[in-house]
Amino acid sequence: MNVKIICASYTGTTFGIAEQIRNACGGEIIEIRSRDLLSRFVAFMARHSPGMTVRDSGTLPDNIDLSGSDLVVIGTPVWGGKPVPAIRKALAALTGCRGKKAVIFATCSGDPGTTLQVMEKELLAKEMIVAGQFSLTEKEIKDGTPVAALIAKVQETLRQG
Repeated sequence: MNVKIICASYTGTTFGIAEQIRNACGGEIIEIRSRDLLSRFVAFMARHSPGMTVRDSGTLPDNIDLSGSDLVVIGTPVWGGKPVPAIRKALAALTGCRGKKAVIFATCSGDPGTTLQVMEKELLAKEMIVAGQFSLTEKEIKDGTPVAALIAKVQETLRQG
């Protein structure tokens, strides 16, 4: 089974979950970054915040072809109750989507706002099937149980084909 795991991660939290999914289910991680003004400003401010490290990795979303994939997993941090700009651009760049299944997740400090609904709407517009949605807070990520549930959903969706 061919799994694409698409994520954006500024501090490494979302990428860490993507790695756990890949380690448990296989697949390829496509880390997305954005060079828009807001993303650059937030990264600049975070780099100058005590105790915060900011990743500067990933590729700019251009064209992400899913035609050879059996399942796509998409993860995003939450900014202002919505997906980060990099993931919004990645969703717009998806091709070969029709009928593909997706599992989506958001990492946040508390309230994910409309993040999952925004992602679901974009995927449904591309005629994808959203098989699962997960919102993971910092506390839940440390606990591990919701991350295990996310991985179990990915595995289940792969078995169902």
